[in-house]
Amino acid sequence: MTLTWAQIVRLGLVQMCLGAVVMLTTSTLNRLMVVEFTLPAVLPGALVGLHYGIQLSRPRWGFTSDTGGNRTVWIIGGMLALALGGFIAAFAVTLFATSYWVALFVSILAYALIGLGVGASGTSLLALLATATAPDRRAAAATITWLMMIFGIAMTAGVAGIFLDPYSPARLLAVVAVVVTAASVITILAVGRMERRVVDVRERVHKLAVALDARAEVVDLYHFGRVAGEIVSVQIRARVVDDLLAVGRGVARVIFVVIGVAFEVFAVGR
Repeated sequence: MTLTWAQIVRLGLVQMCLGAVVMLTTSTLNRLMVVEFTLPAVLPGALVGLHYGIQLSRPRWGFTSDTGGNRTVWIIGGMLALALGGFIAAFAVTLFATSYWVALFVSILAYALIGLGVGASGTSLLALLATATAPDRRAAAATITWLMMIFGIAMTAGVAGIFLDPYSPARLLAVVAVVVTAASVITILAVGRMERRVVDVRERVHKLAVALDARAEVVDLYHFGRVAGEIVSVQIRARVVDDLLAVGRGVARVIFVVIGVAFEVFAVGR
């Protein structure tokens, strides 16, 4: 079976979680770096650029999830990596008050992990959505999932902004911890045991093509059998006729010999 509308919405929940966590790391934390710690805006910009640059590996993630046969592992694993990277990034922001270089090093590691997580989870999710959705539902499925991602970004921005006011490092870590934990739990519940219940549309087409080829081979073998049977039948009939003719010639020779002997005997008797 292909994805039902309920299952498409469940995949949309994963997209919503992706948008929520990415929003914190590419918007909220950036603002804190510039406003609270008076860091140059180029620093958070470079970190976001690192995060997107690592996502150039998305084709590799897609290929790995396609050939591995288990996209669920990559979706959940990528989300867990994203959640961990998001929390480490928030922790790194709090370190800028005490040690700039340590905070910068931790931030680089965190945003690299965020890029890997988004690439693994997001790409595998879209691959599952594309291959397991019926062709007449794909446009609507893409619309639903991307609208849910936008909703996750907008909702998290508003709610996180409310709970971060007034700002404190402990409050920041608490808010980020709640968001990334909720995203991880929702992803596990939404994707778990879904993939085994659906069949890849391309796999179904391949199986149908194989079945049609097998049927065509059976038909070809049937026709080949009929033709071969007719050829054998003709050969057998020809051989039987040849045998009959040979027997006839032998009998005719015997008859002629008998007639000749009879004439000889008759002539001697006279």
